[in-house]
Order: sequence, then C-alpha cells, then structure tokens
Amino acid sequence: MNEIFVYCKTCNKKVKAVILTKHNKERDESTGSYKRYGMVRILQHNIGFRKNCDNTSQIKALVESDFTDDNGVMI
Repeated sequence: MNEIFVYCKTCNKKVKAVILTKHNKERDESTGSYKRYGMVRILQHNIGFRKNCDNTSQIKALVESDFTDDNGVMI
C-alpha cells in the first residue's frame, strides 16, 4: 500500500492518502520535469483534541513529482 501526503480540502491540513491509481506521466513545460497524477483516498485524520475530520474522499493528486513543498507534499 503506497501512501503519500496531500492537503485535506476540508480542514487544510497535511494528511496521509493511499494511492489508488496512477495516470500517465505529463511533462510540465514551466519546469521541464515530469509529473504523474493519480487517484488517492484520504485517510481519516485528527483536526484537534478528540475531533476527527470526516473527509475520506477520493481526489486527483500528484503521486510522483521531483518537487515538494516545505511540508513534504508534492507540488
């Protein structure tokens, strides 16, 4: 089971997600590198003391990239 980090669209926190599928590589003309998108399922996560975010939806996200932001999320 491959896991990556993405940002939750509900609570805007960095959360783990499981890669479901991978699409073909696409060339990013602005950076000259390749990126691969795919479908991921967000895992249930905490948003505070004894509170969970219910967003466990499937989203399209970057699953392979040469670049990451300061939090380790692929950009």
